[in-house]
Amino acid sequence: METGPESPVREALRLAWPATLSLLLNAAYRVNDQWWIQDLGPDAQAALGVTTFYLILNFGLFSLLTAGTLARIARHTGARDRAGVRRVWRSTLTLAVIWLGTLAVLGSTLSDRLVVLSGAHGEVRALAAGYLRTIYLVVPLIAWKPVVDAVFIGLGNTFVPMLLSGLAVGLNFVLNPILIFGWFGLPALGVEGAALATGLSRGIAGLAGTVMLARWFHLPPRLGVPADRREVLTLLRIGAPVSLSTSAYALVFLTVLKTSVEPLGRDVQAGLGVAFNGLESLSYCGMMGPAIAASSLVGRRLGAGDPLGARRGFTACMTASCGFAALTMLAFLVVPRGLAGLFTDDPRVLEQAALYLGVVAWSQVATAADGVLQQSLAGAGRTLAMSSLNLGGYVLRIPLARFLSMTQGWGAAGVWWALNLSNYLKLVAMILLFRRLRLFAAPPQRAPA
Repeated sequence: METGPESPVREALRLAWPATLSLLLNAAYRVNDQWWIQDLGPDAQAALGVTTFYLILNFGLFSLLTAGTLARIARHTGARDRAGVRRVWRSTLTLAVIWLGTLAVLGSTLSDRLVVLSGAHGEVRALAAGYLRTIYLVVPLIAWKPVVDAVFIGLGNTFVPMLLSGLAVGLNFVLNPILIFGWFGLPALGVEGAALATGLSRGIAGLAGTVMLARWFHLPPRLGVPADRREVLTLLRIGAPVSLSTSAYALVFLTVLKTSVEPLGRDVQAGLGVAFNGLESLSYCGMMGPAIAASSLVGRRLGAGDPLGARRGFTACMTASCGFAALTMLAFLVVPRGLAGLFTDDPRVLEQAALYLGVVAWSQVATAADGVLQQSLAGAGRTLAMSSLNLGGYVLRIPLARFLSMTQGWGAAGVWWALNLSNYLKLVAMILLFRRLRLFAAPPQRAPA
């Protein structure tokens, strides 16, 4: 019989399903964009494929705020320290204003150069630059919802982020065709309309979440209140390694696009966009929902001095994530062309998308296990060594992809197998790190006075 008000396993399941659904709803942005822009042709699909990893880079940069916020609020919530929660919130607000404003200015200014670095040419380059420039102009709106979500998850509430994601995706579904094709007398903005729809829909959802935090948890967004300097430094200490790691993932993939994918042509670029944006992003969300639940549960249980409960919740999250990944693996292996055919009818693009799915199917379970391990460490605030391992695993992809695709003559399959191999190696290293840190070890007992 459980001694606490809620068993760790029950808590893991309660947190995991809304987190999974929330991530699936967030991934629906990419699916929605791929669905609507397919009528604009393969060049537009390739443009979204090229910019995908800049969007991931952006979320890596957002992690400078979200990772530390989630971990610190979870720790204070577990310890029942309401003053500490408010202190983190004030510090997050100050960091957000500075950091997101800087990203908006730099990103919109450098968009053309960033697209060139990704290896895009001709019409694909022009479309990608316009899309990315618009994304950066509205990046504060896009980023604010993940920050609000991190606060709710740290408080132990994954249900509200799910509702906010549903609101954002619903708005995006309505705004996408209006802005892309110029309905109701508005100008047709093409792929730039998809970017603007993303910013507006996420911004409205983030504002709604801010109002909920103020009314339900007494966390009003008071920018005039000075941030706590020590708390700001703690947020940066936790968030910076995660931000670097996630950003490195995107930067490495962009390098792989330039050095290994670009020589293979537009059809491979478009196939990657269809398979990654339209399909693998959905499987990733199903795996990461339980992982996010683990970050909240582990952080709060450790904050409450309950390492055994943290371990049991971690195990439940790992089981759920790997189970979902096994189903995804089966689908990618059995019906890759049928899945890819939902987003393209171009036979060459379809062939490349199916090839990608058939290869990456073999690393789905490894990705799931790695995600739960990493999110558990992040929830506990132990991010430095974890992020260092990630960085090494990602960088390995650059020479490995080039070697398998070009030197060995495997073509696109060699690039995708390079991703698999790096995932396997990274998982082994993460397991060894997790065991060395002994995250769930019981705290030492004090000697009686």
